[in-house]
Parts: sequence; C-alpha cells; structure tokens
Amino acid sequence: MNSFSTVGAPVSLPEIDWGAAGIETELGWALPVMYQGFSRSATVAVAEVPGGPRGYQVLVSITTEEPSSQLALAHRLGIDKTQMTYVIDALEAGGHVERRPDPTDRRIRQVHPTDAGRSLLASARVALRDVEGVLMRDLSPDEQEQLRRLLAKVALGAGAVESCIADARATHEYPLASPERSRRSLPSTSKE
Repeated sequence: MNSFSTVGAPVSLPEIDWGAAGIETELGWALPVMYQGFSRSATVAVAEVPGGPRGYQVLVSITTEEPSSQLALAHRLGIDKTQMTYVIDALEAGGHVERRPDPTDRRIRQVHPTDAGRSLLASARVALRDVEGVLMRDLSPDEQEQLRRLLAKVALGAGAVESCIADARATHEYPLASPERSRRSLPSTSKE
C-alpha cells in the first residue's frame, strides 16, 4: 500500500456555479492550486531520484528519446544549463546515467540511461502515478486521460503566449516542444 492511498478517498465536492463566474472558474486560480498540490506530493514521490523532479524529467527524456547532449536536454526541458549540469552530475554519481561521446562529434557528450537509471525511473513512475491518482481521484478514468491530453496540448503552445504580449521580455526559456522526439520505441533492457 502506498503512502498516498489513505488520503486518496474521494470527497464530496461542491458543485461549481459556472454562471456566477467565481474564483473557481478562473484558470489562473485553478492551475496554481492544482500545481501546488501536485508539486508537494510529486517531490516526495520522486525523492529517491537524484535531482528530484528535474532528475525524473531527465530520466524520462533519455529513456524515451534519441540520445542528446546536456545542452539539448536543458533546452528540451526548460532547465537552466548550469542547473542541468548539477542534475546530470548527481544522476551520474548515483550510477543512473552515463555520458558518452557523440558518435558524430566527439566534442559533445550524450547522456544515456543505465540499467539502474531505467529501474529507478520505473519505480519513480509508479510512485508518481499514485500521486496523480490521488490528485485526480474525483475524475473518471476517461476524464483523467482527457485532462492529461488537454494539458499536454496547452503546454506545447505555452511558449507562444509571450509573443502575444506586446511588452513581453524574453526572460523565461520555455521547454522545447518536440513531442515527435518521444515517438521512438523503447530500447531493450540491455546496455546501449
């Protein structure tokens, strides 16, 4: 039994009066409330992953996408390149990733998962799915899938929002929207 099961029982939620246009109808209220609840629980769920949630994202990316450099991973995930170095260092020190020379340019080091990294990712994914199940407990399985799909769709276009704002400053680097990178088949469990 996971640590989230006891708090995951459905509760009776009040009906939202969408016509009243109260705070509950505002995306700007709902997203941070949802994110804060998820973030606190998710950080605990992936606590065993060096680098926490960022380390988890790195493991997901390097096990589902073609090999890439640290810099490319930083751009892809929207993580500062200096912070990415710390995350990769921690994952490497734990034996979860290894850096290898790029076969086409030996000056570039690609980040590859190890068997230990794949195993860690598998257990962290289970823990994270438990957290997500608690967060979305009041939604049907179809609604949960629909929410995931809709949020992913919105997230892919989030970087374009700043271009709609006249005085937007290019101070925030959005993750690189590249869903096609996650379309390769997963590698076998043997070392790459």
